[in-house]
Amino acid sequence: MTNKVIIIGGGIAGASAGLFLKRLNFEVEIYEAYEKRTDIGGGLQIAPNGMKVMEELGLADVVLKKGVECSVMQFLNEKGKVLARVKQNAREKYGLPPVNIARSTFHEILIHEVEKNGIKIHYKKRLERIIEKEAGVIAIFKDGTETSGTFLIGADGVHSKTREYVVGNSPKPVYTGLLNVGGFAPASSIDEQRIHNEYPTYFTFGNKGFFGYTMCNKNNGEEVMWWSNIPEEKEMPREQLRLLKTEEIRQELLFLHKNWHPPIEHIIQQSSSIFISNIYDIDSLPNWSRKRVVLIGDAAHAMSPHAGQGASVALEDSMYVAKLIKDLNLPIEGIFKHFEAERKERAEKIMKTARRNGSGKKGVSPISSWFRDKILSILLPVFAGKGQDWIYNYEIKWDENSN
Repeated sequence: MTNKVIIIGGGIAGASAGLFLKRLNFEVEIYEAYEKRTDIGGGLQIAPNGMKVMEELGLADVVLKKGVECSVMQFLNEKGKVLARVKQNAREKYGLPPVNIARSTFHEILIHEVEKNGIKIHYKKRLERIIEKEAGVIAIFKDGTETSGTFLIGADGVHSKTREYVVGNSPKPVYTGLLNVGGFAPASSIDEQRIHNEYPTYFTFGNKGFFGYTMCNKNNGEEVMWWSNIPEEKEMPREQLRLLKTEEIRQELLFLHKNWHPPIEHIIQQSSSIFISNIYDIDSLPNWSRKRVVLIGDAAHAMSPHAGQGASVALEDSMYVAKLIKDLNLPIEGIFKHFEAERKERAEKIMKTARRNGSGKKGVSPISSWFRDKILSILLPVFAGKGQDWIYNYEIKWDENSN
């Protein structure tokens, strides 16, 4: 066995973990189930805690250049009544701001850095099973190929195959009762609402569902990234989701958001492509590691997007597990136990926050909607900023001089 790390999953968690472990002079290889893609999903926000990890990787400036800094959050009801307007002052408070960016653009930033560092990514490698031996780990893939390494990191997302090896059949990801729909529209679709040098992020709560939108830089130009949460009692099979046509989804959205405040319908009408997926989260796992195998990111703590933290917590995981490998003079099994002990409480607390936030995006009666608007107008100005301090202030110290 060589001093090689096997990483299962080439998304945000896997790519960033590979970059940190390469610093520690490991031979790193990443195995991704899908083909190389440039059309990965809609938009996302990298919060200040995630931006601190990107800064440690030397990539914060490129994220800021290719994304849009979020300085203001504006909360409305479907009629357009402003419930709260919150100026974040994130640079002053946390050192780095939250950045809105297309997921595909963010992924390309990481993958470019991975390739620049000579880390090999193997595509279309779907994990079949894991075998552990005294000297290391063997990963066997569905195409019959296999690889061996000193240890293995499972960064293979919400439907993780690595998780099955680590914790068996329980628990499984749980459908939350909401579909996540998103896409991109030309900047002209919100011209009447654009505020130069401020770029608010708009959050609209309705009787049925939720709609959010903001500016981002996609394909080297300004576009609107948007997302909508559709209440749907039953989980839609992934095969059915793949067969849905853009026009079918558009018409469903236009029906759901009919007569919502401008420019929501305009944004939906002008979007060239629309993405749709089920939203899942997962109950607390009994453990995140088994001998020389550890889970990070959504594989360990799948969380719904309603706290805007999935990507940032995955980035934290990747940095923290590498930091412990660097700093602790312990067998890898002991290091992984430390990782779980020191990360689990935070990750699961954020996951529960996301779950609570999502409950407010499901269908409610007009009376319940009226009460929700009243409560949000009181609580949001106080808690939308300060209530996130414990998340955003988190920082991992990477000391190059430590062991």
